[in-house]
Amino acid sequence: MNEELSRKVNMKNIITSLFIFISLATINAQNPGLVIYGGLSAMASKDKTITPSGHFHYGWLAGADVRLLDGDLYFLIGGQYQKSSIFSSSSPDFFSKRDLTLANGRLGMGFNIVHFSERVALRSKLLASINFVMEGPKEGLNKPGYNKLNDSFLGGVTGLGLTLGAFDFDLEYQYGVINAFYQQKNSTFSGISLLAGFHF
Repeated sequence: MNEELSRKVNMKNIITSLFIFISLATINAQNPGLVIYGGLSAMASKDKTITPSGHFHYGWLAGADVRLLDGDLYFLIGGQYQKSSIFSSSSPDFFSKRDLTLANGRLGMGFNIVHFSERVALRSKLLASINFVMEGPKEGLNKPGYNKLNDSFLGGVTGLGLTLGAFDFDLEYQYGVINAFYQQKNSTFSGISLLAGFHF
């Protein structure tokens, strides 16, 4: 119980530090941009015990990304709050029975691909994402070998985005790098997110 409480306190401290850094970066960076966004996510694992064929782990997320430096190539740093489920389903269910809570920290590069006009641009990004497990079922999947989630797991993120004036729309893909379940090979989570946000 004390170990679990300590882990939650540590995760909250990390998240608080991350958002303080984002706030400072917004104040001090030259012509920075901030995007507040939300969207839907669908994840899957290579391990068919975790994600059977035709199934996904559906959920939703909200976050903020800061663009550091001006120009067509820039640094991105951000954070996300994500609700998903450790149990997969064959039909989309993004909001009910979300038993997995993640706090994701992201860092990397963003770049403009094409400027259609001064206020319309096609973008992409290359990010590293560390996903902290804030809350999940204590028994995991309740199957032998799948009853313990790791405290965190890593992923690489890319995707395409479209800026329309003050609005940003993104389709992201995250490729899982580190396993989500303790001592289970191929238990990485990869997935897509469809996001919409306001840029200022």
